[in-house]
Amino acid sequence: MKKLPLTLAFVFSAYCSMHSMAGHHQKGTIEVDMPYVRAPVPGHSMTAAFLTLNNVSEKNCRLTSASSSYAKKIEFHTHIHQDGMMKMRPVDTIDAVAGSSITFKPGGLHLMLFGIKHGDIPSAEITINTDKCGDISFTAPIKSIKSKPAEAMHH
Repeated sequence: MKKLPLTLAFVFSAYCSMHSMAGHHQKGTIEVDMPYVRAPVPGHSMTAAFLTLNNVSEKNCRLTSASSSYAKKIEFHTHIHQDGMMKMRPVDTIDAVAGSSITFKPGGLHLMLFGIKHGDIPSAEITINTDKCGDISFTAPIKSIKSKPAEAMHH
């Protein structure tokens, strides 16, 4: 029975060590989930990137800029309804509230990549800069979003 507390202490210590090595929620970080870059349309020099950012830190911060060796310039963009039309507009900064998530998705907030590299490039390294939470660097696979052939319609 004397070995039980020592065994539990060892198991707990090993668990904590493995948990932190796995990159799970660490204070002062923003985690990236499911990033991808939409494969560019042939002949175009821009595309978009999508992901979810989870601010698992205990502080609010602001996303201020983004960069990549895959693109000459990256801007934060969103879609708005204006005069009965959907329009895409740049956004200067984005607030990342402590304990919240930000979803960059088609038809909403997204990263717009300009002056992109063409060729058989499997992924893009992207860095998002913040004012208080450090830089967020991640690899985003480049995914082809080809439309599927329409199924035959039967009347």
